[in-house]
Amino acid sequence: MVLGERRIVVTVAPDGTVNAETRGVVGEECLDYIAVLEELLDARVVESAYTADFDRAPTYAAQRQELRDVDRA
Repeated sequence: MVLGERRIVVTVAPDGTVNAETRGVVGEECLDYIAVLEELLDARVVESAYTADFDRAPTYAAQRQELRDVDRA
């Protein structure tokens, strides 16, 4: 996975149970995906838990690199 890339991994079990996990989504932003998943899957969330990404701080490496590449006059 590319740094900063956001993904939703959806797994459907043989019994029809659907599991979805966000990856690369840090902090409370992951909560925004619950409503999207419910609509896309025509389902409702029964249980949810935070992943390790919840506690990670967002990275701004790409923005810093862009600022360094600017030629200053």
